[in-house]
Amino acid sequence: MFKISRNLNEMKYNGESIRLAVMGAGKMGTSLISQLANIDAMEVKLVIDRTPQKAIDALVRSGVAEDKIIYTDDYNEGYEILEKGYVCVSTNYRLSYKLMQINAVVDCTGNPSFGAVIARKTIQYHKHMISFNVECEATVGPVLHDMAKKAGVVYTGILGDEPGAIIDLCDQAFGMGLDVLVSAKGKNNRLDEYVTPDQVRAEAIEKGLNPKMLTSFIDGTNTMIELNSVCNALGFLPDTFGCHGIETSPENAVEDFKLKSDGGVLDNYKVVEFSKGMAPGVFIIVTSDKEDVRDLMKFLGFGDGPNYLMYRPYHLTSLEAPITIYNAVVENEPTIAPIQGQVADTVTIAKRDIKKGETLDGIGSEKVFGKLTSHTRSMKEDLLPIGLITPKTVAKVDIPKDTLIDMTMVEIDERATITRLRRRQNSMKL
Repeated sequence: MFKISRNLNEMKYNGESIRLAVMGAGKMGTSLISQLANIDAMEVKLVIDRTPQKAIDALVRSGVAEDKIIYTDDYNEGYEILEKGYVCVSTNYRLSYKLMQINAVVDCTGNPSFGAVIARKTIQYHKHMISFNVECEATVGPVLHDMAKKAGVVYTGILGDEPGAIIDLCDQAFGMGLDVLVSAKGKNNRLDEYVTPDQVRAEAIEKGLNPKMLTSFIDGTNTMIELNSVCNALGFLPDTFGCHGIETSPENAVEDFKLKSDGGVLDNYKVVEFSKGMAPGVFIIVTSDKEDVRDLMKFLGFGDGPNYLMYRPYHLTSLEAPITIYNAVVENEPTIAPIQGQVADTVTIAKRDIKKGETLDGIGSEKVFGKLTSHTRSMKEDLLPIGLITPKTVAKVDIPKDTLIDMTMVEIDERATITRLRRRQNSMKL
């Protein structure tokens, strides 16, 4: 009971701590920094951001005295800063994995190409990699997970994001001997696949978000990517291209997510799904073939069966991340990892006509959005995973609106780390 707090208290008593580098001082990074200040034996020792003052402000709000924060981009100075008990702020991301005092790196950027660079180098330097960057994990997570296992470290997503929360529910179900039929999340925003950053700029500013991030929420790409991560962890697939995404409720979910032959919408079980009516939570549909178990579930108020809803009506993003950090660093255990390999892909669709020579701009842009399909289909049709788009991805032909974009239509950056990792992952058949 209270294992995490007990062990962290003991670490503090023994003069030990988990020393963290946090990448990105946006909404997730700053809230994580503040939350970690309340937890024994977890120390933010380095914050990386393109705007150093944002990192400094976040640390001050968390309770760090400003005279204890020192800015540098130099490795030797950074080493001395940490040795003397100060906190370092930098724009030099290389310090995160090079500084010997750091145990683990937390990527809060959401940039898949940059996340691939950070994850690869962090693992190569034998440090644990805790990632809010589901965009990177959904694209090259299997090869990074393989690298981490070989290096004796952990590569993991976080508990507080929907994929981690879904896997937490599945872990409970599996631990009880239940069979999971559907793994799903609530859709937190309206769905408009053609929305642009300009259209949501005011709303994004009001919510403290980057307009491209909010765009990726509304156009459904973020939902697809998060479910992609779940597929790669469980071996599940979308039942149809992009999922059904029906409206439901905790009262109706079990009936709605039955097979079509039983009055539901599904052609298959072992699938991922989403529903606006279940936001901001996550849920799974489970079953048992044991009569006594079904009798008990009915007694407990779960209905007549044979299918039952397990529902977590919230996810707490960065507030739950310290649990993942503890499990990764102390227990060597990931919260969510792509142990089934690249089961699914979030592939790219044109939001508007794209002219030859235009860059595609990627996730959250006004040019493309993503939809979830099987990796088998993605490879067979040579489709473009949206996470592979970098600033150097250029259309080689005119691409009409609504086109499902394949690799022959674009020139990608073959030198980018994320591209090279994806090529390696494909060659290893991960």
